Order: sequence, then structure tokens, then C-alpha cells
Amino acid sequence: MRIQRNLRLIDIYTIGMNAIFVLPVLLPYYRDQIGIGFREFMIGEACFAAVIVLLDVPTGWISDIWQRKHAQSLGILFLIIGYSCLLAAHSFAMAVIGQSVIGIGISLCNGTNTAILYDSLLSVGRQGEYRRREGRRQAMCLYTVAAASIIGSMLYPLYHQLPLIVELLALIGALIATCALDEPERHKRNSERHPLLDILTTIKYAVHGHIEVGFVILSAAALFSSTKIVMWAQQPYYMLLKVPEAWYGTLMAVGLILGGLSSHFSHLIDGRISAPKTLAGIWIMAVLICLGASVSPGWHGIVLLMMGGSCIFGMASPRINEVINKNVDSARRATVLSTQSAMVSLLFIPLSTVMGAVSKHWGIQAVLIGLALWLCVAGGCLSLLVVSRRKGAILPA
Repeated sequence: MRIQRNLRLIDIYTIGMNAIFVLPVLLPYYRDQIGIGFREFMIGEACFAAVIVLLDVPTGWISDIWQRKHAQSLGILFLIIGYSCLLAAHSFAMAVIGQSVIGIGISLCNGTNTAILYDSLLSVGRQGEYRRREGRRQAMCLYTVAAASIIGSMLYPLYHQLPLIVELLALIGALIATCALDEPERHKRNSERHPLLDILTTIKYAVHGHIEVGFVILSAAALFSSTKIVMWAQQPYYMLLKVPEAWYGTLMAVGLILGGLSSHFSHLIDGRISAPKTLAGIWIMAVLICLGASVSPGWHGIVLLMMGGSCIFGMASPRINEVINKNVDSARRATVLSTQSAMVSLLFIPLSTVMGAVSKHWGIQAVLIGLALWLCVAGGCLSLLVVSRRKGAILPA
């Protein structure tokens, strides 16, 4: 197999998939082209999350029994169809269909791209390079999204549909690169169950003497479902302040880079502050960020929302994964990690629907206040869980 050629094609695919030019102007596009607001967008995002939860594992099974590059190509085709639906959409129903079809495409590509990289290296005995190359691929994702955000916000004022058109061209490039891949030798993995069964199994595991695991899963679900809404709340917040749309991409790019830096350097607090104290500090920070941005909206709020979205996630995610890895044996680790990820999407569905309704009636400031209240209530319930099930610290240092 031509490994260097495969690696170059994987890079091209990564850039094409993450050149999401419409990302920084998605809310203005929904407003100007489709005629719907933040509430309807949140309903569409809830449908997107539901598709991911339902299809993530079944589509992984398809990737395992079929050629991986064919599964990935099919995923890109669904993405092209989904974004084409958004390009032609003039109704709420068409927008939801577009977001749902995009969810199918994401599900088919999730994991398949990583499996192609690992299997390509494994087929030539270079699997020891995987961690370094996967880290490089993740960094490339982040930088591509940031660059595309800047470009997309500059294109939008010229022609509202132009970011989507350019994005479709980037996806076509990703499709060509995927079709040109050499299919690596198949290395079978153990079959996986549906994520809902994994969740039920993990809940039982957490209830019977493993409260640490249950606590961290619930904490991650409550926190990360909130930070995702904070990320999307940035665009209506810009609209409230009448920030020129050409600036949306630059502001989003700055937030993405800050999130990457916070994740990259989060290890510097290891050994100095315990995991429970770190999580509690991040939680309090998230509440204060939401409240601070909601009071007298201004540029300070824009900075706070950048921190409340990508930075909070970047700081918390490595620590959440660390706690899971320390408290779960290898036989159950993958199940718990997949359940933790699925729980975020499951909780995001009702939370985004409620916050969308709040936005419709009271505006984006009320959404931020609602998120702060939600985090306070969720944090209080989790604290009561700690007190009721175990005295002292629930999580290891």
C-alpha cells in the first residue's frame, strides 16, 4: 500500500471536511435566507443531535463490514446533500431536513476517518506513529475551521449563499481524495452495541458502587451540553450588538484558537489542583461567564462567550477523560467513554429546545441567564448526589 500517498490524501480530506465556511454566519443565513430564528435553529440542532445518537454506532458497524473509504464517501455524499438542502431551503422544515441529513453524513464519517488512518499505518507496521499523526490531524481540523470561519464571514456580505457554495466545493474535494485512497488491510474490532444499551449498562454500573463514574458522566453531560449552546449563542449575541457580519468569522476563529490553547496547556495545573476542585472551578466560571455576558451586553460579553464555549470545553474535556480513565477498568473504558459522549447529545436535545423557546420569547440575554440557572440547579443536584452517596471527595485527585 502507498502509505505516504494515503497520508497526503487523509490531510486533503481533513481540510475539505473542516472547511466549514458557513459556520460563523449560520444564524444570519437562517435569518436572511430561510426566515427563521434562533429557536428554530435550536430545534434543528436537537434533530441533528438525535440523529448522531441513534446512528453513531450503526454507521460504525457499516464501516466495519464495508470498505471504509466507501463508507466515508457515502458520508460525504450525505453531507453534500444536506448542505444542498440548506442552500435551497426556504422553510423551517427544509432546514431541519438539511441538518438531519448532515447528521447522517457526520455519523458515517465519525470514527471511519480515524480507522482509515490507524489501519493505513498498521498495514505497514507504523502504528506507533498513530498518536502523533492523530494529534496533528486534530490540530489541522481546528486550524482549518478557524481559517474557514474568517473567509466565510468575508464572503457572506458579498452573496449570502456564497459560503455554502464554497463549502460544497471543499466537500467535493474531500470526496475525490477519499475515493483515491488505497483501502488499508482490514483489522477487525470487537462489535459494539447501541449507545442507548451502553448508557443503561453504565447507569447500572454507576449505581452499584461506582458513583465516581456516574458523577463524571452526569457532570460532563450537564456542562458540555451547555457550552455547546453558548457556542451557538455567540452569533445572535453579535446580532444584538449589531456587530458587522464580516467580523463573525474572525471572532469565532479567535475563540477556537483560545479553546485549542486552553486544552493544550490544561496539563500545567496537574498535580497542583485536584480534579474535583478543577471541575468545580470550571463550573463556577461557566456560570459567571453566562451571567456576565447577559448583563449590559457589550464587547466584554463577546470575550466571555468565547471563553464560555471553546475555552471551558478545552479545559474540562481532558480532565473529564482523565477521571474516567483512572476510575474505569480497561474492559469497560470504551463503553463509558462512548456513553459519556452520547449523554451530552441526549441532554442537549431537550436543553436546546427549551433554550430556543426562551430565545423566542425573551431574547438571547434570557438564554444566557437560563443557562446559568440550569448550571446552578444541575451543580446543586450533583453536589447533593456527592453528599448522599459518599462523604468527602467523590473524585480522585
